[in-house]
Amino acid sequence: MLEFFRRHRGAFMIVLAIVVIIAFSFWGGPRTDAQQPGDPTRTAFNIYGRDYSVAELGRYQRYMRLAYMLGMYDLPQQLVMVSRKFQTQDEVPLDFVFNLLVLRKELEKNGIAISDAEAEAELKKLPSLQNNGVFDPARASMAEDNLGAMGFRSSDMLEIVKDKIGLDKLKALISGNFDPSPVAVTKTYARQYQTVKASTITFALEDFKKQAQVKDDEIKKYYEEKKETYKTPEKRAVSYVFFEEPKDQDKMDAEKLKKAQNDYGKLVNDFNEATLRPGAKLELIAAGMKMKTEATAPFTQDAAPEALKAEADLVSAIFAHDTANQSISDPIKGTKGYYIFSVLKTEEPKQQELKEVSDKIKEGLVLQKAQESMLKAANEAREALQAGLKEGKKIADLVKDKKLALVEVPEFSPSAPSPDTKVGREITDEAVKIPAGQLSTPVNTETGAALVFVNAKELRKREDSGTLRQSLQDSLVFREQFEVFKAWFERRREEAKLDVRFDAAA
Repeated sequence: MLEFFRRHRGAFMIVLAIVVIIAFSFWGGPRTDAQQPGDPTRTAFNIYGRDYSVAELGRYQRYMRLAYMLGMYDLPQQLVMVSRKFQTQDEVPLDFVFNLLVLRKELEKNGIAISDAEAEAELKKLPSLQNNGVFDPARASMAEDNLGAMGFRSSDMLEIVKDKIGLDKLKALISGNFDPSPVAVTKTYARQYQTVKASTITFALEDFKKQAQVKDDEIKKYYEEKKETYKTPEKRAVSYVFFEEPKDQDKMDAEKLKKAQNDYGKLVNDFNEATLRPGAKLELIAAGMKMKTEATAPFTQDAAPEALKAEADLVSAIFAHDTANQSISDPIKGTKGYYIFSVLKTEEPKQQELKEVSDKIKEGLVLQKAQESMLKAANEAREALQAGLKEGKKIADLVKDKKLALVEVPEFSPSAPSPDTKVGREITDEAVKIPAGQLSTPVNTETGAALVFVNAKELRKREDSGTLRQSLQDSLVFREQFEVFKAWFERRREEAKLDVRFDAAA
């Protein structure tokens, strides 16, 4: 990422300006209830008996962005995975903040201290700060220059590196001695690399749909029971301003590119700032800045006008926009630039009559009946085939007697799934789980359902088996050690007595 900063510093400042506007507008974090406009000193949460304000929450959330900026992806990922209690729509998971504070407390309790020299040495090893495998002071300087816009200093960059080193040391201390048994490695290897020979007995959904009968009174009854769900989709009309990115950037020299990108970022920034003023009107702002506005007729979310069809994020934002709290939107990134819009009109959903939706209801009921009949037929066939197998009969003979078809699929293994697209992931996953000579329960396929019969399983010799076993062992070591550490960490977090003071779905 810092290679990008070094080559396109102007571009970075544009993006940064927009990020500051959007992501950090309320003291540096996403818009949880704790971060709506208001007093930034309001308490957001309490942990270890200490209150943390809304502003402090936002600052700790920015540590995750700093880690990603430095290319330390494993630190935020592991700090979220190690104890996940809150599910929100935040750009930065709340659990990252809480787990970061628990980590720092546990490093202190366990006597794990990382010196500045150790952190600096680790910092120089980060690929994002290297050029051709060697530490590049210019890249580090560029990263350092950009810290201020995030509300950080050089010491904060060292601090997040210390967190990374500390997490690794704490994991080694708590779970470093735990190793999977050789038996576990062998079983995992066999399960992953065994060759599976299987056949399928298929049941086509279309055949059962042809047999399904739906009466008019069934359609009417279903409509009355589900009437509230049959409404026309909401429509919205908008006016918008499009900020097209500078053209022919690849043909510009560094100086022209920087100027073009900075001018572009300033334009979006200035326009957005104008929309935040009391009583702001999109059309008036656009006229004052000599920008063109476009308007649409009312449209539904799944039928956007031609000009917006390729802008899925923009269309989603239009229908998610809360017009009561914000008359003009934030800048929305599109495929070729940014959009800022205002909702002109909203047409609320209207109740649909039975005659308008009867065909749709009939189609749904036909599908429902067909699926039920198909699964019943598949289960009945399985019971009959299983009984025959227990009596020692051959699967081919049993299938023939039932007037079904047994189709052999190309052999495969979990590490090398079947190249045949008709052999779906569900079939291969099911075949791996059951022993040879056994029949699966019905599994879903692209065309309906299927029973899977495993003819044989073989563990063949491979020249790379030693390398594969070692790789599996390393993977098991990491996974199982992490699970041990995770269980220990979750207990430490419980002891921290976290008390969240705003709404978050736990």
